[in-house]
Amino acid sequence: MLLSLVVMAQVAAVQAADLSPFKPLIGACWRADFSSSVHDTHCFEALYGGAHVRDRHEVQDGGKIVYAGETTYSVDGNEVVFIYVNSLGGVGHGKVQKQGSLLTFTGAMRASPDKAQQPIDSEWRIVDANHYEVRSLVQSPSNGPNSTLTFVRVKP
Repeated sequence: MLLSLVVMAQVAAVQAADLSPFKPLIGACWRADFSSSVHDTHCFEALYGGAHVRDRHEVQDGGKIVYAGETTYSVDGNEVVFIYVNSLGGVGHGKVQKQGSLLTFTGAMRASPDKAQQPIDSEWRIVDANHYEVRSLVQSPSNGPNSTLTFVRVKP
């Protein structure tokens, strides 16, 4: 009986959610270029001794901030969850799962309070110490299929 309890505790510990998949991103800023003048920069930091992870981002067009947002990642029970807020008043929430080398993000958000809710379905892949890729699985109605964005480390 005691052996069964020990094995069950070890299995639970292996399956426990944690924020370690974000560790390679923390303490740095990362930038993807949408065009020669439009850039999206994300900066990751640990909050409260690593109990949460914050991702602040800004989209700049010609050096001017045109959009900003912030995501907080947290462990809630056995899941990693996120809450996203943006400069338009939009709010999103969902879950993150690690699937092999991918982080998958699912959930829903409103781009602004007056907009309809839309799905979040994307995946991230950390390529190496200086790059990660993001691919949205939700097709953009205005732009067609979404391409993969490569974020490059821009600050230590």
